[in-house]
Amino acid sequence: MGIFAEYRRQNSNFWRYFWKYSQIIILIQLIVNFILIPVLNFMANGINRLGNVSYVSYSNAISLITKKPLVVLGLLIVLMILLLMVFAQFTLMLVSFQAIKSHANLGWWDYLKSVSKNLFGLPFKAFGFFLLYFLIITPFGSMGMSSSLLNKVKIPQFILDWLFQDHLPVGILLMIAYVVIFYIGLRWILVLPSMIFENKSIKTAIIHSWHKTRGRTLYYLGVFLILVAVLSIVMSVSTGLLIAAQSGIEHISFLKNIDFTTAVINMTAIQIINYATSIYGSSMVVLIILSDTSTNYFYPNRNHRSHKWFWGILGTVVIVSFVGYDSLYFNNWLLEPPLTISHRGVDDGNGVQNTIQSLRATSKEKPDYIEMDVQETKDHQFVVYHDNTLKGLAGKNIRPSQMTLDELTNTEIHENGKTTHIASFDDYLQTATNLNQKLLVELKQVSGNKKDFVKLFAKKYGKRLIANKAMVHSLSYNYIEETKDLLPKTKTSYILPFNLFGVPITNANDFTMEYTTLNESFIDSAHLQNKKVFAWTPNDDESMDRMIFIGSDGIITDNLNMLQGEIKHLFKKSSYSDRMIAYVTQMQNPFD
Repeated sequence: MGIFAEYRRQNSNFWRYFWKYSQIIILIQLIVNFILIPVLNFMANGINRLGNVSYVSYSNAISLITKKPLVVLGLLIVLMILLLMVFAQFTLMLVSFQAIKSHANLGWWDYLKSVSKNLFGLPFKAFGFFLLYFLIITPFGSMGMSSSLLNKVKIPQFILDWLFQDHLPVGILLMIAYVVIFYIGLRWILVLPSMIFENKSIKTAIIHSWHKTRGRTLYYLGVFLILVAVLSIVMSVSTGLLIAAQSGIEHISFLKNIDFTTAVINMTAIQIINYATSIYGSSMVVLIILSDTSTNYFYPNRNHRSHKWFWGILGTVVIVSFVGYDSLYFNNWLLEPPLTISHRGVDDGNGVQNTIQSLRATSKEKPDYIEMDVQETKDHQFVVYHDNTLKGLAGKNIRPSQMTLDELTNTEIHENGKTTHIASFDDYLQTATNLNQKLLVELKQVSGNKKDFVKLFAKKYGKRLIANKAMVHSLSYNYIEETKDLLPKTKTSYILPFNLFGVPITNANDFTMEYTTLNESFIDSAHLQNKKVFAWTPNDDESMDRMIFIGSDGIITDNLNMLQGEIKHLFKKSSYSDRMIAYVTQMQNPFD
């Protein structure tokens, strides 16, 4: 705490000006969330529509570059605008806080001119640097340096699993590289302030920052970590006390008639504390950076109206919205229980993935769907298998498409301490139908599939899929389009590995998205198109809760029993205090 006392001494008017700091942060977030992000999404979607591009993914990147260069150029321009807006966001915060520290009374026109001067005065070669740097500072997202404009810069969980479970040496090398990049990010922390306040060129600012932070890397890291720890403790203690108070009220018989009212009040208090903590954390981080920055900046001394009416109305709207949200939340009017979907047919390692053995075991738990994978064999039959080769489960470095169905179904596979055989899709589908278990069939896009893969599959299994009430999803957009044409009565879902350019234009009924970058905005936009969104694959209770809270229509998971328990806890047996705990555990980090 002595570190922060020192910063308070250096910024003796911190608490006096805290309201001004808060105004800056609040207004920036309002502009970003309600103007910039919608405009950028509209631009990206508009470019795709004008270019007749249905979706943007790694699977069609080369095709877009070669056949739709103007669309690619347009999306790159949107990306460049995003970079400029991030630069403007951090510039505005730095200029505003420095002005407040200097007792300058600036109006928004002054701020706009200052940001424009720095934005348009930036040399072209600096764009590359700031693109790199803003990606580097993503690790500071939990330390007050986050931006809603950058919150899509995340590594999807399935890639992390691929790296650290299946390709550990590569994962370790990347982790070492990330530590090095993180170190560079700390050493460059003063580049932007030096350019703004000391009129340094980008090269000089980099050298200056590297020199000023020499021997202070651990100091900066320690300060930020302590700040995170202190504010996390404050958040945990304050929310814990409010939840404990609510629980106490619920267990006192004569207070039962007011437990709903106190729940709304306590929940609103938790939300206000969360935002206040976020503002404090962001303010402290910026002031810590500015404390090592001298300034040659000139601030005009002008009188401006305080616009107390604006902040009064905004504060009232915020509190009313909190109270309204909490009232709906505690009455179960906001959330719907999602469909429960077992990923690859297993629950917490209860069998070998994608086998009849695990299908029988998992179906006893009554999931809404069991998700599984289909590939084509050498003799143009269909087998239930996920990986490109048999190496992981059978120890054979050979693709399913290089073996006949008989060879595959006679192959033993091992996982989770259990042994069984690879299943044909005929047997798997028949077993599921006999068990009255609906399937979510993933058509795997692998090199061994023939061009008429979907046509053969639809012809052979179309009627049986309808009888099973099955759904089909795939990472291949073409597979989904073909399935929709050939099996119009079968629901289809297009799988997206990440959320980047909004909701694709597709004939698919629904979307399946990797949960790491899935957010409420995407789900709301999909719902406007009357399409459901299934989250794939949150495996811990906090991730499941977050997917439920943002409105996911279904959750695909490896831990089915845990998901069912979370749904039961949230929607059937939970008290008000339990719902408060669930909200707090999935609540965004207070610095975001």
